[in-house]
Amino acid sequence: MRPNRRRNMKKPIKTVALLLSLICAIPLFAACEKKPDKPERSRYEITATYDEQAKTVAASMSLSYYNASEAILDELCFHLYPAAFREGARFSPVPKEAVSTAYPSGLSYGGIETGKVTLDGEEVKAAIEGEDEDILVVKIGGEGLYPGERAAVTLDFNLKLPEIRHRFGYQGSRVNLGNWYPIACAFEDGNFVTDPYYSTGDPFYSDCADYKVSITVPGELTVAASGKVTSAENADGTKTFSSEIEGARDYAAVIGEFKMLGSKVGNTDVNYYYISDPEPEKALTAAVDSLKTFSDKFGEYPYESMSSVETQFLQGGMEYPGLAMISDALTGDIYREAIIHETAHQWWYAAVGNDEVRYPWMDEGLTEFSTSIFYRENPGYNVDYQKRIADALGAYVLYFDAFKTASSDTSMTRKVCEYESQFEYTYMTYVKGELMFESLRSVIGDEKFFAGLKDYYSTYKFKTAKPDDLIGCMEKASGRELKGFFDSWTEGKVADFGGLSGK
Repeated sequence: MRPNRRRNMKKPIKTVALLLSLICAIPLFAACEKKPDKPERSRYEITATYDEQAKTVAASMSLSYYNASEAILDELCFHLYPAAFREGARFSPVPKEAVSTAYPSGLSYGGIETGKVTLDGEEVKAAIEGEDEDILVVKIGGEGLYPGERAAVTLDFNLKLPEIRHRFGYQGSRVNLGNWYPIACAFEDGNFVTDPYYSTGDPFYSDCADYKVSITVPGELTVAASGKVTSAENADGTKTFSSEIEGARDYAAVIGEFKMLGSKVGNTDVNYYYISDPEPEKALTAAVDSLKTFSDKFGEYPYESMSSVETQFLQGGMEYPGLAMISDALTGDIYREAIIHETAHQWWYAAVGNDEVRYPWMDEGLTEFSTSIFYRENPGYNVDYQKRIADALGAYVLYFDAFKTASSDTSMTRKVCEYESQFEYTYMTYVKGELMFESLRSVIGDEKFFAGLKDYYSTYKFKTAKPDDLIGCMEKASGRELKGFFDSWTEGKVADFGGLSGK
């Protein structure tokens, strides 16, 4: 691709934009009024090969980076999340209380090495920086990268996989490739956001992009991935699995010896990859039902496919665009609840993004609440909605009474690294977050509440939302001032639980 850099641009961007807007206002040029077929965003192309014996991945990446900010960029920054798994990393990717569960065979290390980097066809030097030496910095020479322009970046990288039950690593024949490639840091308030891989929560924040990825593996293995996957056999006995996905905040894959069941919801492929699940049909049904329910309550599912994968995982599951990792340590109804929860994340995190480091309640609290709504709308699962809300309230009150003092911090708007433990994080973001949304629903009523969520989804789909954006949509739908309500939950020490009825 020939990049459009316009190094010699002299006129201010605002002036050019004004002239273009005037031209588009003239009926003679009515074609200017047409919306582009595809929104402008970055595009990743990744080619990777998995070496099963060495437990390594060799990959090359080509990125057409689109400057969607209003700033002239003099550098690009990329998260190297696999660096958190190296020996000597400052921040562990695993909470200290979960180390033995994450590493059942003992501590194991992995990591990432980057090779040659080019910018617009010319080889450039890249630096490793960041709080934990996990940020790749590529300098842009000349006048920099202007808003609305693109830069072509290529780089090679190699992964060493740790043996671990986590987002990135292997156990047995299964490999989780979550947060595995150099991904562009989000740009906000004049700076790239370069938070390290904290052990608490999901410490990620990125913008939507388009992806085209191919992964070559030994012939007996299968790849489940973000996007609609196709496969081709190679002459050497390997297989290459390829997929594309548009408007994705990330791209993930799981490699393993899977069986697969499939179904459809409208034009969406719904896939379930499993190894030992004794009730795979029920798992697929949960995936199908949740996709239908959330599409009806919030808005149309944003991707062409949705895959849930039974794999090794430390927690209950992990969400990625079009893909959910579900822990093989779960069974029965709890296992299927994880599928429902991670499917809800396709609306809250994947499509409507948020800074998961600073505002984790925005996706986790809303997703946990959405899971409860699923059970209300699907009584055949025999989970009583009112009891589920009552149980959440009881658990939070018990937690508050047992662990909190008058000086304790019970605010929800905190960086994930500011929580004392994964336990505290769970209660403040999942449980208290769910209770907040249930309280709001009780106050303004179902009709206005879900109208607000539909507006929130349609307005911020493939974008990043802030708390005020969510509040604004709810205020618009309800006709009420709600900032005080939200602040009492997210910033205040004690919330009013009086409105929680679960009805």
